[in-house]
Amino acid sequence: MSTKSLFLGIDLGTTNSAAAMFDGSQVHLVRTTQGATLTPSVVRLDAKGQVMVGAKARRLIEADPDNTRGEFKRLMGTGQPLTFPAAKKTLTPEALSAEVLKALRADVKEQFGFEPSTAVISVPALFELPQSAATSEAARLAGFSRVELIQEPIASALSAGWTSDSEAGSWLVFDLGGGTFDASLLETRDGLLRVIGHDGDNFLGGRDFDWAIVDHVLEKVAQDTGQRFSRNDPSLASGLRKLKLVVEDTKIELTRQTESSVLLPGLALGASTVDVDVTLTRDEVAKLCLPLVDRAIAVCRRLLAAHGLEPEQLSRVLLVGGPTAMPLVRRRLDEVLGVPVGEGVDPMTAVAQGAALYAATAGLDARPPQADEEKGSRLWLQYPAMTPDLAPHVVGRLVEEQGKRPASVTLVRDDGWRSAEATLSQEGAFVLSVDVRPRRPNTFTLEAKGADRGAVAVRPKQLTIVQGLTVNDPPLARTIGVALAYDAVRVYFERGAPLPTKRTFQHETVEALVKGDAGSALTIPIVQGEFERAHLCRKVGALVIRGDALKATLPAGSGVELTLDLDRGGRLSARALVVSTGQVFEQVAQLLVPDASVEALETGLAATRARLSTMRGTAFRLGLTRQIAELGTLEQQLAEVEQDTQAAKGGDADLAQRARRSLIEADAAMEQLESESKLPELEEEAVTAVTAASHWMSRYGTPQEQRLLDEAIAGVERARKAKQVLELQRRLRQVRDLGGAAFYKNPDAWLIEFDWAASQAHEAHDLPRAEKLVAEGKVARGTGDKTTLQRVTQALWKLLPADAQDRKLGHDSGVR
Repeated sequence: MSTKSLFLGIDLGTTNSAAAMFDGSQVHLVRTTQGATLTPSVVRLDAKGQVMVGAKARRLIEADPDNTRGEFKRLMGTGQPLTFPAAKKTLTPEALSAEVLKALRADVKEQFGFEPSTAVISVPALFELPQSAATSEAARLAGFSRVELIQEPIASALSAGWTSDSEAGSWLVFDLGGGTFDASLLETRDGLLRVIGHDGDNFLGGRDFDWAIVDHVLEKVAQDTGQRFSRNDPSLASGLRKLKLVVEDTKIELTRQTESSVLLPGLALGASTVDVDVTLTRDEVAKLCLPLVDRAIAVCRRLLAAHGLEPEQLSRVLLVGGPTAMPLVRRRLDEVLGVPVGEGVDPMTAVAQGAALYAATAGLDARPPQADEEKGSRLWLQYPAMTPDLAPHVVGRLVEEQGKRPASVTLVRDDGWRSAEATLSQEGAFVLSVDVRPRRPNTFTLEAKGADRGAVAVRPKQLTIVQGLTVNDPPLARTIGVALAYDAVRVYFERGAPLPTKRTFQHETVEALVKGDAGSALTIPIVQGEFERAHLCRKVGALVIRGDALKATLPAGSGVELTLDLDRGGRLSARALVVSTGQVFEQVAQLLVPDASVEALETGLAATRARLSTMRGTAFRLGLTRQIAELGTLEQQLAEVEQDTQAAKGGDADLAQRARRSLIEADAAMEQLESESKLPELEEEAVTAVTAASHWMSRYGTPQEQRLLDEAIAGVERARKAKQVLELQRRLRQVRDLGGAAFYKNPDAWLIEFDWAASQAHEAHDLPRAEKLVAEGKVARGTGDKTTLQRVTQALWKLLPADAQDRKLGHDSGVR
């Protein structure tokens, strides 16, 4: 086994997966036993339960489609069961992903002589929390002891930056994979890669191109044979998987030639058998796929506009993912954006290579723990395995003496350059600055001397620092918060917040929870999304406190301190502390993408269409031309939802999830259109909020807080001029938070708050208790007892009821 550190990166893809190993100087692609650099993300189980993965499994889709599964990445985190009738087994998407990861581990062992214990695995930038958690679970099932996640566009940019000498500038990563599309805006400067922003579509990829072509082929078959077949028929699922496989190969052939054929003689489609022989041209397929490509480009334009950039300000566009090999993609990017496409990046393996480079920056040596055969005193060392700096620091400390104690340490580079000599402190610590050669590994030998200036053996004997492009803390792709009982969201982390991040807020329960009652539970829903209303955000997890787990009964209004923690890969952990008892709950339940049953989809579609019809009538009556146009676009989207729902009847769980997501987005779009009609009202709120915040900040704020408020007010003005309702609401939230912080420095703040709470006391769910508190507060106000006034006011707040309908909309939240 190699004595050098080795860093493993894995691109766990929808259609194909790849792995790469970085040894500090070169990135090596991991090859399969057949010599390929790509492993099809396909798994087959036979009647004996034996597992086959990769190219062999993919070849059997035609012969045995019922027991061969692929494209399960978009179902990660859903818990959707995938059946294998021959083996009489049902596996989750993460279990199937684990089989792909096991195959990649086996390939690493074959090529490098060891089974890796750690790795960096890529995920789409817009993966939700349950999907990231499922990816980590797949790695655990595959035998990895530790993994970190990296967003795919960042990995691609790292790969491009490692091989490029380009100057600082803005990059657009156009990452169109088999199942997902990510657009990321990045900036390189001084050897650092900074992520400016993300956008994308988790249900747009090569898979959708294939189905568009399949539908076209079925239409041609109907014209030739008079037999019509629909994807909403479950009995056709097996035959359609065979057809889609051949269509995918034909699509790939058309990237190199102008004409190809879909040929499947004797294809069984339910009770019928048909001979499929359809000739397709490149232009024909381009026409079918053009709406999907334009959908991806529209995301890019939206991302650029959100950050005030024009396409000509980009220095390069990186194309990543197999579908970007289509001439159509490059042509449309040139026509619409007019930006040069970066060369020298393999779109199929760039993500895996970048993940391996990122593993080096994280110091994730893929080798299993090595037996320490070196002799001498042991040193603990801290240094960047990969850095943009040309003069990084190495920090060390003596942790175990063996033989003569070292008194000083010098680092000697492999070409003879020597650092200054560092004397160990009384605690055995030292710090050294080293010079590194750019864009290459630099190996240093540790030379230690004792107090008598004689040589002393230390371990480790060497360390390696690689100089090159590295990434700063990746940003959070979507806002994360907690749904409250009144259908609002308590934002914990704003979109764009650097990861890792952690935050704590205190909430109050809205109902009593009885000790020992197994039937009572309090739910704290965790949501992702940019909307102020909780029901428009996606529930991605929940922390549940059950009555039978309590040490003591919790009355309504009890304090619960909640901490949310996100690591660099966007994985969530949560902790709830019951303030009165000190009891801690840490188990995050329901960290799953919600189910999308056909019945629920049809009900939701009907309700959404009814709402859209009402809005259209209002828009026509008032002559709202722009709203009429946007509602027309939404009607087209709902037609796609109906098509996906019909296909879901045929067993396509992926399209069911896409329909679910589309319904939520349509609901949110209509919410925004309705809110735009209230823009004048929102602008009035903005004036009031800005005036109040500025008043309190001028009296009680610090200079730093004033600067933050000025930035937030500028954001309010930009959003108001652009009529961006969601952004205006987000900026107003920042203004109110900053103004509130200054307000509570006011000596009379709790007097003002008490007067408001007392005016609402008649609505309290415990009226006698509220009346006593108001009386106590009036006495405290008269005597100037501000401590009691604060306590009374907070107690009154807790007695105010939550509306039942709002609680339902707020994902049945039990906290305010």
